[in-house]
Amino acid sequence: MAPLEPAIDPAAARRRHLRWRIAHCWLAGAGLVLAIAGSFLPWVASGSVTRSIYAIAGVADRLGIAGEGVLARLLAALPVLAALCFAPVIAAALRWWRTAGALATSIGLVMSVLALGILALTLGKIGLTVRLDPLGPSVMAAGGLLLVAGGVGLIFGHGSPVRRTEGR
Repeated sequence: MAPLEPAIDPAAARRRHLRWRIAHCWLAGAGLVLAIAGSFLPWVASGSVTRSIYAIAGVADRLGIAGEGVLARLLAALPVLAALCFAPVIAAALRWWRTAGALATSIGLVMSVLALGILALTLGKIGLTVRLDPLGPSVMAAGGLLLVAGGVGLIFGHGSPVRRTEGR
């Protein structure tokens, strides 16, 4: 006699799975919004003038501070950062959940490491009249960490309940 398998309600499993996926998508979406908003918020203050990370990158590029190497190319590619954040959204719209999670995790890691690194290196240091405004990096770091949490949830989330129950 075969052991009895517990009765699993497929509809309940689908609802539970959908709730978790929606929660991870909301978490990643909130992270995307915060990370993009943080990149447009002030990062540097000089007197009464504040500059975003894009303005700082433009000034550094025009002054030739980065030179001709890898750093110069990274500064030139910085405006693509906000557009790159829509890649996980497009992957989720195509229902490529693990791809969306991997993209969200990698973008979130880059954004949070950038923001937390700048905060760690420059917070409290004052040069002439230029100082770090912690608002932009803090919001971007929080958004990046939320994006990582949502992305990891999408990567390692439950498999599709439809595919699991079809083979039985």
